Amino acid sequence: MLELDNIFNSITVMLQDLSVILEAEQQILIENSSINQLSEVINQKSQLLIELKLVDEKRLKVSQQYNMQSPYSENQEIALKWQAITDMTQRLAQINRDNGILIQNRMNVTQKSIDYLKNMNNPSVYTYNGYQQSETISSERAKV
Repeated sequence: MLELDNIFNSITVMLQDLSVILEAEQQILIENSSINQLSEVINQKSQLLIELKLVDEKRLKVSQQYNMQSPYSENQEIALKWQAITDMTQRLAQINRDNGILIQNRMNVTQKSIDYLKNMNNPSVYTYNGYQQSETISSERAKV
């Protein structure tokens, strides 16, 4: 049982670290500052999520050894820790979804800017019957 308790303590510490990383990611996205640090923060988040997955797999194995399942109602202390972990996980999942929305909005604005600039650099050409042609015709092909 002590092993399961230690795993829950590790998960709690890792989730707290993840919280700090997600909040830093959100701060970068909101303030539009230190955008160069965003890839580093995302790499830290990915690495921590991999570690969490491994620890959770260990939790599942140990739980099977003790013949226990979540929500661990057989042991009050373990059940309370598990509840705290699930609550924190839900909160972090919401922050991560919010960050995803911020990233998607930023990508949409960037794409609109790119499309606008493309149109400025590649003006529309009208064909002989008055329709717009989206590609530029070379001067050699144009009839004057």
